[in-house]
Amino acid sequence: MAALEFAIVLPILLTILLGATDFGRFSHSRIAIVNAARCGAAYASMNPYDSTNPAAWNAGVQKAVTDELSESVAFNPSKLTVTTAVVSDSGGLKRIGVKVSYPFRMLIDWPLLPSAMDLQDTVVMRGIR
Repeated sequence: MAALEFAIVLPILLTILLGATDFGRFSHSRIAIVNAARCGAAYASMNPYDSTNPAAWNAGVQKAVTDELSESVAFNPSKLTVTTAVVSDSGGLKRIGVKVSYPFRMLIDWPLLPSAMDLQDTVVMRGIR
C-alpha cells in the first residue's frame, strides 16, 4: 500500500520540485540582468561620454556589465548584448540608457510556457558633470 501511494505522489512532488528549481533559476537570472544594467548605467553616469572616442566609453560600459555577470554560473559573455544610448537634455545634461539582454532557457519544456526567452532590462541615469 505504501508503494502505491509513493508511486502516485512521486510525479507530483517531482513536478513541484522541478518547477521551483526553474522558477528560482529564472528569478536569479532576472535579478542578475537588472543588477548588471544598473552597474553599466552607473559606470556610464560617472564617466563622461567622449564623443570623439565613443568606442572606449562603450567598452567600459560593456566591461562593467560583464564584470557584474561574471559571478553567475554558466555565464557566457558571447551571448550578452549591451546597448547604450546618450541623450542630451535641454539644459546640456546627458541621460545615459544602458540596455542589457541575455538569453535564458528553462530546464524543462513546460506546457503553455516559453522554454527560451531573452531576459532584458534598461536603466537610464543622468550623467554626472
